[in-house]
Amino acid sequence: MFKMSNIKVIDNFLEKKEFKMIQDVLLNNDFAWFCNKNMTFSNDNDLYFTHKFYNTPTSISNKFYLFENMIKKFKFKSLIRVKANLYIRENKKRKHADHSDYPFKHKGCLFYINNNNGETYFEKEKVMPVANRAVFFDPSKKHSSSSCSDSPIRVTINFNYL
Repeated sequence: MFKMSNIKVIDNFLEKKEFKMIQDVLLNNDFAWFCNKNMTFSNDNDLYFTHKFYNTPTSISNKFYLFENMIKKFKFKSLIRVKANLYIRENKKRKHADHSDYPFKHKGCLFYINNNNGETYFEKEKVMPVANRAVFFDPSKKHSSSSCSDSPIRVTINFNYL
């Protein structure tokens, strides 16, 4: 674990077996991804793919069970959202627009499914995607993702909770 300003990074967050199960499901050709036209609220027309597992007040995916053990580690009062993001490789890395997940103070965890060079930016810090790495932060503050150029895809899970 290491801490940078207002974020906490934990490598090897899950046991290998549990992480491998999640990774195998999300990276399987049969997993359902849904195309989105805008990554942020800025009408950027950047395509990416998502899968919502949970949206207050209930789970909306039959794969939500994958995260039930994991979210117990968060010590949350209320779960807001669990969403997977998949970005397709680009020839040149590109930082996406800054955004906040919700306009109210809450907690978040960004969990990386695969290794790639598409950093996540938090105010003055950036974090490299490393498989099985969890980053805890306040998602009401501006942050941004970026495309990757060294892997076919960049996959993350975004948890928002109180």
